Amino acid sequence: MAAVAHVSGLRELQRALAKADKQTRLGIRAGLRQVAEPVQREAEQLAAGNIRRIGPRWSKMRVGITRDLVYVAPRQRGGRGRSSGRRPNLAGLLMDRAMQPSLDMHASEIEGRFEGFLDHIADDFNHGSI
Repeated sequence: MAAVAHVSGLRELQRALAKADKQTRLGIRAGLRQVAEPVQREAEQLAAGNIRRIGPRWSKMRVGITRDLVYVAPRQRGGRGRSSGRRPNLAGLLMDRAMQPSLDMHASEIEGRFEGFLDHIADDFNHGSI
């Protein structure tokens, strides 16, 4: 369960940059994490404000990065294997009231940040830093 903004070509970009040195790869991950920060912050605020009795553990969000995508999901993990949890509807509430609205609110900002991030990578590459 995560709100996802689709970026076509992210896998290919990550694969091409995997040939760079370790410091560059870590910088790429940090840059992608910064692109998703507005969605993370807004989702935390929306979760705390729009979901009754959520508590501080479940309202905190994290940014994850895989080869294919960057996502925002709840930081707290748990309830796996339990079919009758105390809040079986929490996943849907988080998605509908916090994560997806946050992604929708910040879609243009994410696009701009990602374009800036790619421009920075291209500048570094053109100047021989990568």
